[in-house]
Amino acid sequence: MKTIQRNASDAEIFGRMMKTAQHGTFDGLMPAGGTLPPYLDECRWWIERWDCLAILTRDVGYHTSGWWKNPDYERCYHLSVSFPGGFKRKAVEQLLKGLFGDNRRWTWCEGPYTAEGKQCGVFHYRLFCDPAWQPLKPRGEVYTREFTEAGWKSYSEIHGL
Repeated sequence: MKTIQRNASDAEIFGRMMKTAQHGTFDGLMPAGGTLPPYLDECRWWIERWDCLAILTRDVGYHTSGWWKNPDYERCYHLSVSFPGGFKRKAVEQLLKGLFGDNRRWTWCEGPYTAEGKQCGVFHYRLFCDPAWQPLKPRGEVYTREFTEAGWKSYSEIHGL
């Protein structure tokens, strides 16, 4: 995990995070043994100004893996953020504005879900993108088949679950 010093400018904070995220993608697969994939590890930041852990990645495979039916949800910028001392709304607002600008209005927010996520207070913000990584407002819900290509199979169908 890398540290961004308390006195870093907004441009330095957001520029470093975005530049690092743009050097790869994450498909959600974790290697055996509990280690982080190198890309994911590079995208982890301790931001002293807000006393938070932030991870910004470019995620791929939400649709092609069979997870979601709607192809508009295939790829996204994914910001995970947690605050050891408790959630800080103003810090999150600054992170979202600095990273996503006006497109932050299209972010999908998920609160803590797993036991570990709840313990750490991890929130997830996803800004979905087109194939050229330009932000978009997805059409419809994740499970709609309205835009799904012929022959597409869900994760359960692929893996026989």
